[in-house]
Amino acid sequence: MSDQRRPNFLVIVTDEMPGNCLGSDGHPLIQTPNLDRLAADGVRLSRSYTIHPMCMTTRASWFTGRTPRGHGVRCNGMSLDPELPTITESLRQAGYHTHGIGKHHLRNWSPMRGTDPSTLDPQEWCEVRGFWGDGRVSAIPTPYYGLESVDFLCGNGNGIQGDYVKWVSAREPRWRELMAPPPLAPGEFRLRRAWASQLPAELHYDQWMTERCIAAMDQAQAADEPFFIWHSFPDPHPPYTAPEPWGSMYDPDDVPPPNRRDGELDDLPDHMAMQFREQFLTSGCSGLTDMPDDHIRRMRAMTYGMISHVDHHVGLLLDELDERGLREDTVVVFMSDHGRCLGDHWLDNMPPAHFDEVLRVPGIWRYPRQFAAGLTTDALVSALDFAPTILELAGLPIPEGEAPPTPECVQQRPPWPGHSLAPLLSGETASVRDAVLSELDEDYLGLQLRTLITNNAWMTVYGGDRNRGELFDLTQDPNQLHNLWDDPGAASLKAEMQSRMMYEVIESDSALPRRLTHA
Repeated sequence: MSDQRRPNFLVIVTDEMPGNCLGSDGHPLIQTPNLDRLAADGVRLSRSYTIHPMCMTTRASWFTGRTPRGHGVRCNGMSLDPELPTITESLRQAGYHTHGIGKHHLRNWSPMRGTDPSTLDPQEWCEVRGFWGDGRVSAIPTPYYGLESVDFLCGNGNGIQGDYVKWVSAREPRWRELMAPPPLAPGEFRLRRAWASQLPAELHYDQWMTERCIAAMDQAQAADEPFFIWHSFPDPHPPYTAPEPWGSMYDPDDVPPPNRRDGELDDLPDHMAMQFREQFLTSGCSGLTDMPDDHIRRMRAMTYGMISHVDHHVGLLLDELDERGLREDTVVVFMSDHGRCLGDHWLDNMPPAHFDEVLRVPGIWRYPRQFAAGLTTDALVSALDFAPTILELAGLPIPEGEAPPTPECVQQRPPWPGHSLAPLLSGETASVRDAVLSELDEDYLGLQLRTLITNNAWMTVYGGDRNRGELFDLTQDPNQLHNLWDDPGAASLKAEMQSRMMYEVIESDSALPRRLTHA
């Protein structure tokens, strides 16, 4: 790298990984030695929260620095506008080798409803799984949201599509059969998305991703360019299909029980109980429907296996940086788009329910040249803080976009609502914000959730219904098992949180665009 002042970036992302699923976070069972090593060498953010518990929405916020209201991807199934400024385009224009590997999910994976797929432009609908399957798409058009090259994956488990298919098919033509679920015994239908893959680990898509990441480092070093590598695992999103030995790594009998209490759903909005007691679709996913406890334990055990498998490959990437002498000059980030309930609060998937298991995600940053080592901070962090942090570390300004500054402006709003984490990661300050806002717009049910998280409290409100919500005093109830929304004794806390949320919603809005004419 010719300019030693510009760091490399290796951004490692998982899909649907709760923040409590790390050994360094105190999990009693999950083994994540490499992520724990990363945390020991860097900074672990113990209170890092997603902006929205859906894949496409959070990923759009990572790339653009905007809230869902700002970039327009309000839920899954809405592609990100390619005209919006992205951090990757800023880095590319500044001379970075920008490369994406794995799951991107910046555009739709399915054709538009009510439309003949044959009429759609494959270049515009380049992430559609079916188009990769039938050969209409064989490569992602680049540059892709600022990524000058892409090794692409879409889908999960044995439904995976993308560039990996060509690689694995040349090595094992029966690969999809080996990844498929085995025949189910009576009563096993609820575990249709949890099984140990019979595909050898050396042919798994995580292995392909590791090899592609190493190749991207080779390319950047050959060109004498700093790199930004987006390394996005599709796991541990269901189906839970880790290869052996990770597929059977954890005994279900050893799995800790879900975080829940009897009668809990009676104190929560009705749609949560409906999801548990019925085959009730939310975000296109069904709920637990009275899943037996032994099935829940098996589901959690298989999830843990996938996380440990991801950890194995994180270790290979960290070792590669060390072997190349890039450890000191590379910012390594580990994060997830959102979590999920694995039986916690009697729920599964990412329901329209904003609990800690859904919104809190892993957050680890390592940059030996600048960051503290071995620091764990409980400072509040939002997914919105990722983009401004990356650009500050690269020495680049935030794109002005639609709101360039004007000399006559009395109070110029920042173009992005996030805050750079650099002072926090360097140990210069104890916090960068006093609250986090998370959103959810759920088109299946017509629900709109806004959640405010502070140091001591947690409140969720529902658009269109002022009579329901959730309020938790985190000092007394960190597991969020006792909803205080209707408790007269919590009236002052409720009023305080409602007032604070109003300001957070306003302050997180996008900066006002410049008008084209006076009138």
